[in-house]
Amino acid sequence: MEEALKVIPRATFYDLVRRRYLAVIPTVLGRAVVVGPKGRVEVLGMTRFYRPRATAVADAVLLRRAIRIAEREGWRFMRRNPRGRIAFMSREGERMVVIASLRAYTTRSLKGTLQRMGWYDRRKLGQAEFIRVYHPYPRRFERMEGEGGLEVRDVKELLELLPGRRRGPLPPRGHDDKAGR
Repeated sequence: MEEALKVIPRATFYDLVRRRYLAVIPTVLGRAVVVGPKGRVEVLGMTRFYRPRATAVADAVLLRRAIRIAEREGWRFMRRNPRGRIAFMSREGERMVVIASLRAYTTRSLKGTLQRMGWYDRRKLGQAEFIRVYHPYPRRFERMEGEGGLEVRDVKELLELLPGRRRGPLPPRGHDDKAGR
């Protein structure tokens, strides 16, 4: 929300929220701004009866931060998947997939995602993209990292970039750092 207020005058921003062109969603990371019901219908031509889950909004905020880090390293943003946790980047003919999520991925679910994307098949052919994953418990993926083509970074790297952030992320329910190995 603080970023939105830097680019939109305060009175205009609150008017857009009041008129439901924008909506403010509370997340574990703080308040985030999304397109509201009127903005979805009148500006984007979509259905208005949709409010994103706070966890999905938090993941989108994290992915945006991950994209910014990659861009500082010389990568160029190409697109992101519809669910908002995966971005596709390129640099001098190389491709990288960036995945950021507070709670969504176990080793099993990440392997399933990569399999659905065809990453393992492309890796066998020597054509796979590099994968960068941001996760609260990066040690869970040490074995996958050892197989090559995958880098796992601590999500704290992204949380440090959030303005006004005072506390760490909530851990996944019923999990500890050794779970999911």
